[in-house]
Amino acid sequence: MKTFCNGIDIGGANIKVYRGKTEEAEIHYFPMWIEWKNLEDFMRNLDLKGKTGIVITAELSDAFSSKEEGVVHISSLAKKIFDEVFFMDLDGNLKKEIDNPLNFSASNWVASVKFLAETHDSFIFADMGSTTTDIIPVKEGRILASKTDFERLRKKELLYFGMLRTPSFFLMDDNVSSEFFSVTADVMRILGLIDEETYTCDTPDGRGRSVEECMQRFARQFCADRKELDEDFLRYKAMLIRDNMVRRVSEVFMEKKEEFGIDLVVGCGIGEIILRESAEKAGMNYISLEEKFGKFSEVFPAFAIANLVERHDCC
Repeated sequence: MKTFCNGIDIGGANIKVYRGKTEEAEIHYFPMWIEWKNLEDFMRNLDLKGKTGIVITAELSDAFSSKEEGVVHISSLAKKIFDEVFFMDLDGNLKKEIDNPLNFSASNWVASVKFLAETHDSFIFADMGSTTTDIIPVKEGRILASKTDFERLRKKELLYFGMLRTPSFFLMDDNVSSEFFSVTADVMRILGLIDEETYTCDTPDGRGRSVEECMQRFARQFCADRKELDEDFLRYKAMLIRDNMVRRVSEVFMEKKEEFGIDLVVGCGIGEIILRESAEKAGMNYISLEEKFGKFSEVFPAFAIANLVERHDCC
């Protein structure tokens, strides 16, 4: 499915890019709360030519005093840098101008769902990335999710954990340290679910990403170190975190299935392995966007908005 348009998903921790002409997918770790002053240079260095669709989720970063300020700042830079830009609002509209900044905040999932709704009628869209998990019900082509992240959190349409950046203690039932010693990326490395290249975020201690270094960080979550805790113990505790992620996602899947009568999950993101297991646990059918679109699954909102720009005669 080739498009000559580009797509960018500008998030708070990562910027995901789909290059239409060369069909390349890129994930750039870009901690907005630290690097926001370098955003203009970063976007210029992308060197994207032609028309570009953009979705924004970085407005929540504490680099900005408000979501409105974040959307205005990011969109103004994009309009200055790129040839021709289209933004997607929370109603699914593509616009060249930001007429209501708050209606363009946290809009990446809208592009994904709107694109998928062209070929699927009723489904639950699930996207697990480095930091969060979107769970969006669509019934007979109608998007049933709330518009704000505040409301989506309340309705479990947004789960604030992901494959890389979530503090490990957030997903543990033990009485453990709440210090920022380790993250889910450490857990996934210990379990062999990601490699060093996929561990794109900063490590909590500033050290490396080898399995042994991940175990050392994880051991400290138990107020211990590697001399005190063996590999079997740490792998077992890491597996419990993975199981907890599957359980929490599957419970939401089951709730949405019962509420809306939907038995299909369409999943994407670097956490597809968790989404697939969660759908199976919930007794639901699962469609993998990685199997369908390959590497574009990991940057799906960027891929989706690029295709939407082209489909709606913007290119």
